[in-house]
Amino acid sequence: MSKGLLLFGALIVGTSTFLSGQSFRESCYFEFKAANDVLYLPAKTDRYFTSGLNLEYGRRERKTSPSHPSQTKTTERYWRLTQNIYTPQEIDAKRFLEDDRPYASYLTLTRGKFSDTNQQGLSFRWELTAGVLGRYSGGGRMQNAWHSLFSYADEVPGWPNEVKPDVILNYQLGINQRLPISPRLSFTAGLTGRVGTLYNNLSSELKFSWLAIRLGEKRTLSFDLLGRGRLVAYDATLSGGLLNRDERYRGRIQPKPLVGTFGLDATIHFDGLKLSGGLRHLSTEFEGGTSHAWAWFSVGVELNK
Repeated sequence: MSKGLLLFGALIVGTSTFLSGQSFRESCYFEFKAANDVLYLPAKTDRYFTSGLNLEYGRRERKTSPSHPSQTKTTERYWRLTQNIYTPQEIDAKRFLEDDRPYASYLTLTRGKFSDTNQQGLSFRWELTAGVLGRYSGGGRMQNAWHSLFSYADEVPGWPNEVKPDVILNYQLGINQRLPISPRLSFTAGLTGRVGTLYNNLSSELKFSWLAIRLGEKRTLSFDLLGRGRLVAYDATLSGGLLNRDERYRGRIQPKPLVGTFGLDATIHFDGLKLSGGLRHLSTEFEGGTSHAWAWFSVGVELNK
């Protein structure tokens, strides 16, 4: 009898614990992001990393403990379509350029997952990317179509010299640790590795974040100041594909083994709307090159289920 009561009590406790466990809140989101060096005013260059377009769709799940509302875990699972375009500094040249950045572009589809624990400040991200490098990605056609819309921009004649087409398959794994300094200031350190046919590198990042305005949970204005160092083992946009070797560039373009990036970003959350933008400054990527800068912006919408 006593054993039966103990078993029944354990069942009640277990059931109540399950029922009073974490609460869930799910949503889906869409985000469009564009980056271009012509947006970096007043410089308005048109070289190196000259254009990037991202379209992302994902599902976001937030788990909150009823007994500790501050303890939350956020998980995002997403798909991202990306097109990036790279051009040499001498963009008007029709001839083959041996000592300049190659014409290159790629089109990829990425599947990723991001997990963040609010209380510990620890987050993880993995991404698997597949796509195509070279003319089948449509980079040259996209750039010339864009230039045709403006009277001051001429057609770019050098795209026949683009790196050879190749298959892209890449994997990325990253970890970040966020440390609060005050209720509105935080410091984040991160480490990210990428391996595959497009990029092979290891990056470390330091970021300071400032929550400038908070009008409730969903109405905020924040700023990020970041610095990133990247150890480069291979970059297909500089040396050509890993599988379909391009001897025109392999060994001629000498990538820098260490590249630095500095950035300043701003983000506005207003209920389900997210508006972001920022600046990037990239150190010299290859021997004989120069540093480069561009600007970016994004628009995102989150829809609750």
